[in-house]
Amino acid sequence: MTLRRLHRGLAILLGLFLLLHLGNHLAGLFGQEVHLSVQKALRTVYRAPVIEALLLAALAVQLGLGLMLLARRRRLTLQTVSGSYLALFLAVHVGVVLSARQQGVETDLAFAAAGLHAPAPWPVVFALYYGLAVAAVFAHFSVPLSRSSPGLGRAMVVAGLGLAVGLVALLAGWVTPLTIPPERIAAFP
Repeated sequence: MTLRRLHRGLAILLGLFLLLHLGNHLAGLFGQEVHLSVQKALRTVYRAPVIEALLLAALAVQLGLGLMLLARRRRLTLQTVSGSYLALFLAVHVGVVLSARQQGVETDLAFAAAGLHAPAPWPVVFALYYGLAVAAVFAHFSVPLSRSSPGLGRAMVVAGLGLAVGLVALLAGWVTPLTIPPERIAAFP
Protein backbone atom coordinates (compact mmCIF):
# COMPACT_ATOMS: atom_id res chain seq x y z
CA MET A 1 0.00 0.00 0.00
CA THR A 2 1.33 3.43 -0.91
CA LEU A 3 1.72 6.27 1.58
CA ARG A 4 -0.95 8.24 -0.26
CA ARG A 5 -3.49 5.39 -0.06
CA LEU A 6 -2.83 4.83 3.63
CA HIS A 7 -3.11 8.59 4.23
CA ARG A 8 -6.42 8.64 2.33
CA GLY A 9 -7.78 5.61 4.21
CA LEU A 10 -6.93 7.10 7.59
CA ALA A 11 -8.45 10.40 6.43
CA ILE A 12 -11.78 8.65 5.95
CA LEU A 13 -11.67 7.16 9.45
CA LEU A 14 -10.56 10.44 11.06
CA GLY A 15 -13.04 12.35 8.89
CA LEU A 16 -15.89 10.37 10.44
CA PHE A 17 -14.70 11.35 13.91
CA LEU A 18 -14.30 14.95 12.74
CA LEU A 19 -17.88 15.04 11.45
CA LEU A 20 -19.07 13.94 14.89
CA HIS A 21 -16.76 16.45 16.60
CA LEU A 22 -17.85 19.40 14.44
CA GLY A 23 -21.46 18.28 14.68
CA ASN A 24 -21.10 18.33 18.45
CA HIS A 25 -19.85 21.93 18.32
CA LEU A 26 -22.58 22.92 15.88
CA ALA A 27 -25.18 21.48 18.25
CA GLY A 28 -24.27 24.56 20.27
CA LEU A 29 -26.33 26.54 17.74
CA PHE A 30 -29.33 25.21 19.66
CA GLY A 31 -27.84 26.20 22.99
CA GLN A 32 -25.06 25.16 25.31
CA GLU A 33 -27.23 22.52 27.01
CA VAL A 34 -27.91 20.80 23.67
CA HIS A 35 -24.18 20.82 22.95
CA LEU A 36 -23.47 19.25 26.36
CA SER A 37 -26.10 16.54 25.81
CA VAL A 38 -24.69 15.63 22.41
CA GLN A 39 -21.15 15.73 23.80
CA LYS A 40 -22.05 13.42 26.67
CA ALA A 41 -23.54 10.86 24.27
CA LEU A 42 -20.61 11.03 21.83
CA ARG A 43 -18.00 10.79 24.58
CA THR A 44 -19.33 7.41 25.65
CA VAL A 45 -18.10 6.21 22.26
CA TYR A 46 -14.96 8.17 21.40
CA ARG A 47 -13.59 8.42 24.91
CA ALA A 48 -13.84 4.69 25.45
CA PRO A 49 -10.19 3.80 26.19
CA VAL A 50 -9.72 1.50 23.19
CA ILE A 51 -11.46 3.85 20.73
CA GLU A 52 -9.61 6.91 22.03
CA ALA A 53 -6.25 5.12 21.83
CA LEU A 54 -7.00 4.03 18.25
CA LEU A 55 -8.06 7.56 17.26
CA LEU A 56 -4.94 9.10 18.76
CA ALA A 57 -2.71 6.48 17.11
CA ALA A 58 -4.46 7.00 13.76
CA LEU A 59 -4.00 10.74 14.12
CA ALA A 60 -0.29 10.38 14.92
CA VAL A 61 0.22 8.10 11.90
CA GLN A 62 -1.83 10.46 9.73
CA LEU A 63 0.28 13.45 10.74
CA GLY A 64 3.47 11.51 10.05
CA LEU A 65 2.25 10.32 6.65
CA GLY A 66 1.08 13.81 5.76
CA LEU A 67 4.46 15.28 6.62
CA MET A 68 6.20 12.58 4.58
CA LEU A 69 3.96 13.34 1.59
CA LEU A 70 4.58 17.06 2.08
CA ALA A 71 8.35 16.52 2.01
CA ARG A 72 8.00 15.00 -1.47
CA ARG A 73 6.24 18.07 -2.89
CA ARG A 74 8.16 20.69 -4.78
CA ARG A 75 5.52 23.45 -4.82
CA LEU A 76 2.76 24.98 -2.75
CA THR A 77 -0.72 23.78 -3.59
CA LEU A 78 -4.09 23.91 -1.86
CA GLN A 79 -3.38 20.37 -0.67
CA THR A 80 0.05 21.16 0.80
CA VAL A 81 -0.94 24.46 2.42
CA SER A 82 -4.16 23.11 3.95
CA GLY A 83 -2.43 19.91 5.05
CA SER A 84 0.41 21.85 6.66
CA TYR A 85 -1.99 24.00 8.65
CA LEU A 86 -3.99 20.93 9.68
CA ALA A 87 -0.85 19.21 10.94
CA LEU A 88 0.05 22.26 13.01
CA PHE A 89 -3.51 22.78 14.27
CA LEU A 90 -4.06 19.15 15.21
CA ALA A 91 -0.75 18.84 17.03
CA VAL A 92 -1.52 21.96 19.08
CA HIS A 93 -5.25 21.28 19.53
CA VAL A 94 -4.92 17.67 20.65
CA GLY A 95 -1.99 18.53 22.91
CA VAL A 96 -3.89 21.37 24.60
CA VAL A 97 -7.06 19.30 25.04
CA LEU A 98 -5.21 16.31 26.49
CA SER A 99 -3.22 18.58 28.80
CA ALA A 100 -6.38 20.33 30.00
CA ARG A 101 -8.09 17.00 30.63
CA GLN A 102 -5.13 15.85 32.75
CA GLN A 103 -5.56 19.01 34.82
CA GLY A 104 -9.26 18.28 35.32
CA VAL A 105 -10.45 21.08 33.03
CA GLU A 106 -13.69 20.37 31.14
CA THR A 107 -13.02 20.59 27.39
CA ASP A 108 -16.48 21.57 26.19
CA LEU A 109 -17.80 24.39 24.02
CA ALA A 110 -16.97 26.96 26.72
CA PHE A 111 -13.36 25.71 26.75
CA ALA A 112 -13.13 26.19 22.98
CA ALA A 113 -14.83 29.59 23.13
CA ALA A 114 -12.84 31.11 25.99
CA GLY A 115 -10.15 32.58 23.75
CA LEU A 116 -12.74 34.44 21.70
CA HIS A 117 -13.99 36.13 24.88
CA ALA A 118 -10.58 37.05 26.31
CA PRO A 119 -8.99 40.49 26.00
CA ALA A 120 -7.40 41.52 22.69
CA PRO A 121 -5.58 40.14 20.75
CA TRP A 122 -6.90 36.69 21.72
CA PRO A 123 -10.28 36.88 19.94
CA VAL A 124 -8.55 37.53 16.61
CA VAL A 125 -5.98 34.79 17.26
CA PHE A 126 -8.63 32.20 18.14
CA ALA A 127 -10.99 33.24 15.32
CA LEU A 128 -8.15 32.61 12.87
CA TYR A 129 -7.01 29.44 14.70
CA TYR A 130 -10.44 27.77 14.54
CA GLY A 131 -11.68 29.33 11.33
CA LEU A 132 -8.59 28.36 9.34
CA ALA A 133 -8.72 24.82 10.78
CA VAL A 134 -12.28 24.21 9.58
CA ALA A 135 -11.60 25.82 6.21
CA ALA A 136 -8.38 23.78 5.86
CA VAL A 137 -10.17 20.47 6.54
CA PHE A 138 -12.70 21.11 3.80
CA ALA A 139 -10.04 22.45 1.41
CA HIS A 140 -7.82 19.42 2.05
CA PHE A 141 -10.69 16.99 1.43
CA SER A 142 -11.76 18.95 -1.66
CA VAL A 143 -8.59 18.22 -3.64
CA PRO A 144 -9.12 14.49 -4.25
CA LEU A 145 -12.84 15.14 -4.85
CA SER A 146 -11.98 17.78 -7.45
CA ARG A 147 -10.18 15.19 -9.55
CA SER A 148 -13.43 13.35 -10.24
CA SER A 149 -15.86 16.25 -9.78
CA PRO A 150 -14.49 19.79 -9.95
CA GLY A 151 -17.87 21.24 -8.96
CA LEU A 152 -17.99 19.10 -5.82
CA GLY A 153 -14.46 20.17 -4.92
CA ARG A 154 -15.37 23.84 -5.22
CA ALA A 155 -18.56 23.26 -3.22
CA MET A 156 -16.48 21.67 -0.45
CA VAL A 157 -14.24 24.73 -0.25
CA VAL A 158 -17.25 27.09 -0.12
CA ALA A 159 -18.96 24.88 2.50
CA GLY A 160 -15.76 24.88 4.56
CA LEU A 161 -15.54 28.66 4.49
CA GLY A 162 -19.19 28.98 5.48
CA LEU A 163 -18.82 26.47 8.29
CA ALA A 164 -15.64 28.20 9.48
CA VAL A 165 -17.45 31.54 9.73
CA GLY A 166 -20.42 29.86 11.42
CA LEU A 167 -18.26 28.09 13.99
CA VAL A 168 -16.34 31.26 14.84
CA ALA A 169 -19.64 33.16 15.17
CA LEU A 170 -20.94 30.43 17.47
CA LEU A 171 -17.82 30.42 19.65
CA ALA A 172 -17.82 34.22 19.77
CA GLY A 173 -21.37 34.10 21.14
CA TRP A 174 -22.87 35.97 18.19
CA VAL A 175 -25.32 33.18 17.34
CA THR A 176 -26.43 32.03 20.76
CA PRO A 177 -25.32 33.22 24.19
CA LEU A 178 -22.55 31.20 25.80
CA THR A 179 -21.75 30.89 29.47
CA ILE A 180 -18.00 30.80 29.94
CA PRO A 181 -16.56 30.46 33.44
CA PRO A 182 -14.61 33.64 34.30
CA GLU A 183 -11.54 31.61 35.30
CA ARG A 184 -11.22 30.32 31.73
CA ILE A 185 -11.14 33.85 30.37
CA ALA A 186 -8.83 35.03 33.16
CA ALA A 187 -6.29 32.39 32.03
CA PHE A 188 -5.44 34.66 29.06
CA PRO A 189 -2.92 37.42 29.81
